[in-house]
Amino acid sequence: MLETIIYVALIIALFAVCDNRYSRRYYVPLKVVCSASFLVIFILNYYYSEKFGLLIWALLACFIGDILMGLYNTYLRKQFMAIGIIAFMLGHVGFLNYMCRITNKTSALVYILPVVACLILVGMKKKFHLHMGSLFVPCIIYSYFVSTMTLKAVECGMNGMNILAIAGILFLISDFTILFLYFYHFSHIKYKRQVHYVNLATYYIAILLFIYSL
Repeated sequence: MLETIIYVALIIALFAVCDNRYSRRYYVPLKVVCSASFLVIFILNYYYSEKFGLLIWALLACFIGDILMGLYNTYLRKQFMAIGIIAFMLGHVGFLNYMCRITNKTSALVYILPVVACLILVGMKKKFHLHMGSLFVPCIIYSYFVSTMTLKAVECGMNGMNILAIAGILFLISDFTILFLYFYHFSHIKYKRQVHYVNLATYYIAILLFIYSL
């Protein structure tokens, strides 16, 4: 319980330094601390559990992705974002693998329907003038994997594992906001900051729910 309270406090502190004059100095270090904290929570609760191996590499991939995205926020180098996308994609594959291993079977629709999500992304790029450039194809591939993970989470929810369904949906919301956070030109910084709050909150809560679903 104490570690969860500290975790939430760190996320609130992260809110206080995103997209303002404190961002360049404090955002990346604090984001690293926030991301390291979910690893600490996981290790404290499951280090001696036989289930430890089910999630550790997915969480490590997300931790690396967090660092890279934090660096992108500070230095605006696309290399950081490209590698970060790969890291998060591996994280989603890890969560998908975890859910597939704790259930008896997976519907074929979990792997087919995400194609629709990829087509929706193509439409969104045109409608909202999302400036993806060379990252467009990696984002298409990423959208397939996050959608697959989310559909599997929803399938788990339909089988009584509601915490996984909520975690998967929150992850999808988080990644949806990233499209606007990084590729959309906001008319005012306050709107970008609000989207950033939603992105951080949904992401870190989703991670915590995945951990406590073990």
